Amino acid sequence: MNDYLQYFRNNKGRLIHKCEDNLHVYDRHFSKYRGKPISIMEIGVSHGGSLQMHKDYFGKRCRIIGVDIDPRCKDLEEEQIEIMIGDQGDKDFLQSLIAMMPIIDILIDDGGHVPFQQIVSFEELFPHISDQGI
Repeated sequence: MNDYLQYFRNNKGRLIHKCEDNLHVYDRHFSKYRGKPISIMEIGVSHGGSLQMHKDYFGKRCRIIGVDIDPRCKDLEEEQIEIMIGDQGDKDFLQSLIAMMPIIDILIDDGGHVPFQQIVSFEELFPHISDQGI
C-alpha cells in the first residue's frame, strides 16, 4: 500500500474528498518529489484534508497553496499551507497566484469542475509549471 493510500485510510484529520484511484496515480507521479523543496498548488480545498495529506507525504520542505472560492477555507491555513480565496476562472486572480508562486512543481485542479474554469486555469497556470513539474 502506498503512503497516500495509507494516510487516506487511516486519516483522523480533516475530511479528504478523493477516490482511492487518484491516490495510486498521485503516488506514481509524485513520489520523486518527496523530501525535496517543492511548491504545490491545489485548486479546490473543500475541508482541507488533501492539503494535510500532501503536507504529510512531501514533508517539511514543501510549500502548499490551496485555492478555493469559499472564504471559509481561509480558516484551514496552517504551517506550510496557505489558502488563497478566489475564482479559478478569473485571470486576474490567477495572475496574483503566479506572483506569489512563480514556479509550480505540482498543480492539481480539483476545483470548480466547470470546463470554462479548467480552461482558464490551464491557460494561465500551465506556463508556470517547472520543467520537471507535473
